[in-house]
Amino acid sequence: MNYRPTLLSNAQRGKARRKAHARLSCSVLAFACLLPQAAAAQDEAAGDAGQLQDIVVTAQKRTENLQTVPIAVSAVSSERLQAAGITSTTGLATVVSGFSVNNSVQNFSPHVRGIGTTSIGPGIENPVALYVDGVYYASQIMGLTDMSDVSQVAVLKGPQGTLFGRNATGGVIQLTTREPSHEFGGEFRSELDQYLTSRNYLYMTGGSDDLAMNVSVRYATQGEGWGKNLATGEDIHKINHDTGVRTKWVYTPTDTTKIKLAADYSDQSNSLGPNLRPIPGTTPLLAGFTDNGNIFNTNSFVTNRSTGWNGGGSLTVDQDMGFARLVSISAYRKYKFSSVFSSSLSPQPGVRTDFTQAGRQFSQEVQLVSPDDGDLTWVAGAYYFWGREGLPSFIIRNFNGFGFLPRIDVKGSESTESIAGFGQATYSFTPDTRLTVGLRYTHERRKLDNAFLEAFIIAPNGSEFSTGPFGPVRNDAVKFNRLTWRLSLDHKFSDDVMGYVSYNRGFKSGGLNVFNSFQPAFKPEQLDAYEVGMKTELFDRRLRFNPSIFYYDYKQIQVTRFENNTIILNGEKAELYGVDLDVEAALTDRLTLTGGAEWLHAKLKKFTNGSCAVTPFSGFPLPSTFVTNPGGGVSQVPCDASGNRIPFAPKFTLNIGVNYEVPVADAKVVFNVTNAYSSSYFGEPDNVVRQKGFNMLNGSVTWTAPGDRLSVGAFVRNALDKVVFGQMSAPPPSGFQADYSNAPRTYGANLTYRFGAF
Repeated sequence: MNYRPTLLSNAQRGKARRKAHARLSCSVLAFACLLPQAAAAQDEAAGDAGQLQDIVVTAQKRTENLQTVPIAVSAVSSERLQAAGITSTTGLATVVSGFSVNNSVQNFSPHVRGIGTTSIGPGIENPVALYVDGVYYASQIMGLTDMSDVSQVAVLKGPQGTLFGRNATGGVIQLTTREPSHEFGGEFRSELDQYLTSRNYLYMTGGSDDLAMNVSVRYATQGEGWGKNLATGEDIHKINHDTGVRTKWVYTPTDTTKIKLAADYSDQSNSLGPNLRPIPGTTPLLAGFTDNGNIFNTNSFVTNRSTGWNGGGSLTVDQDMGFARLVSISAYRKYKFSSVFSSSLSPQPGVRTDFTQAGRQFSQEVQLVSPDDGDLTWVAGAYYFWGREGLPSFIIRNFNGFGFLPRIDVKGSESTESIAGFGQATYSFTPDTRLTVGLRYTHERRKLDNAFLEAFIIAPNGSEFSTGPFGPVRNDAVKFNRLTWRLSLDHKFSDDVMGYVSYNRGFKSGGLNVFNSFQPAFKPEQLDAYEVGMKTELFDRRLRFNPSIFYYDYKQIQVTRFENNTIILNGEKAELYGVDLDVEAALTDRLTLTGGAEWLHAKLKKFTNGSCAVTPFSGFPLPSTFVTNPGGGVSQVPCDASGNRIPFAPKFTLNIGVNYEVPVADAKVVFNVTNAYSSSYFGEPDNVVRQKGFNMLNGSVTWTAPGDRLSVGAFVRNALDKVVFGQMSAPPPSGFQADYSNAPRTYGANLTYRFGAF
């Protein structure tokens, strides 16, 4: 476990840059050399190799072949997800290049091409929007979605300012779950690893002539955690239970009408984080932290415990009216999440945080989608969203005089109401050349309701007394109106090669600081994206090679800063550009290769009101009864972060998956190796602490009996046992801290049984 975050001096940073450039050059050259070799191998095996299958996506709200869509899209099938060992959305970086995840307090915060957020809390939405079966999931807490019943993941890279325009500055993640069948069938899967993590999944489907339904049920539990809290002896990084159910009912009363009703519910209890500990090489403010060498251990007077549930339903009506299809998607979702943890990094009583966050949302989308034939195709519609997230309880307790006040309660909620009209049209000037124009106008209103900080003091008998609000009670509202657009021109140079150029504008609405309600509102983000790309299928459709080059002009970036509590402010501007590509090759009828790569320049061009972590800590009034480590802790001071790298934006990412099938009598054995490399990246805009580069290597071997009913396999995930942080922060005065929420090396076995017509 030798890859972990470190503090860097200026000299070390320069040395790291030179090494990164060298690794980048080697990686690019290796990948470039690989393609001709793959092509040669295919020429030799042309008689044996099978062609690649078409990939169908809905990136433009209509069913299309991936190779005809003038957008950079990484699409991953359920088979590839299972072979690569991806069990939740946090693992998508293993199979999608340019993708990284910040998993703070079990909030899903994806980053695509360097665009994302490190902020969490009520009303905070990701710049990379998550859609499940066409329904937008606004809350980051709902984003940690299990992948057991997902049939496809499509990651749309770059701002989707027209068709998915609400806050999708960085891109869109589309999860498509299994559709029901009219015939009875199903599947049962179960796996067990060395931590006695048992994951079980049952799927059944069936129906009649005009009705199809399905239901999927999952359950996971874990016998042993990846680490322990040395102060209490309790296991941490452990799933107590994770239960979920999903069902879909599809009714087709006529050939032109389809009605789909979907519902899902999940419930979790775990100690998966935040399990905060000092970053190696740093000293916390409070003394007492000891370590036995396991990076997944903590030594805290509080053991993390988290519980939560979320669920919802949607009704989709699809009516073919001849001149267009009328599609209506109505959805409602609700969640509640609670956690207790400590950020003072010591077995000494320090800071304990107990909080509950809850929210609900309603969305209504109406689309008119033209037929696919003809020189002109178009989509027009309207989208309405209402959501409310708040803090039923958020209590920070400071024990033994740690901090200014014994107890602080954070109160308040933020509500959002947004309405947008959109339209996009594609006109074919010739059979080979198309122009796409799209516009979206969004009105959004955000309101802060009864938000304030309340301070308490503790009497000698232990009673707590409120001293009143720690500032004014806020009931503010802000409004944003914005026009966004998409322009693209694509041309087919041959049946197998298409090129495109595009210009997109996206925006992410501003908002109000619930955690620090006396802070001013933060402004909307705006991103202008310019892109040139190609979609190619070569060597008789045995090689799919899709490269793109992009440039982003990014303004008013919403950045997190710690000032007693979390606040969000705006950095002036940033510049991003890079190259990415997706590759899929059928080397033979039994050997396939999938992969992707991205090189990224991502700099804060101007960020004069930044905040930098400083250590050793000084100037904080501590009670004389406290014994602290000299020079420990951290302070945040104003600084100019211009020229620094954007957080969670690695310069180079590369993923390669190899699948090899071997016939054994009437059965078969499938070997899969998937490796994802990420160069180093920083956790915060000050670029003080970084995650070193790492390889995430997964492997599996699966035997399938004749008839494809029964499969038995073995797997290893994170085979190189690399340590990768899930979150990193420097809240004053505690110290530099990280939560290592990505699993260590795990290995185990699985079983799959299919029945009926499945």
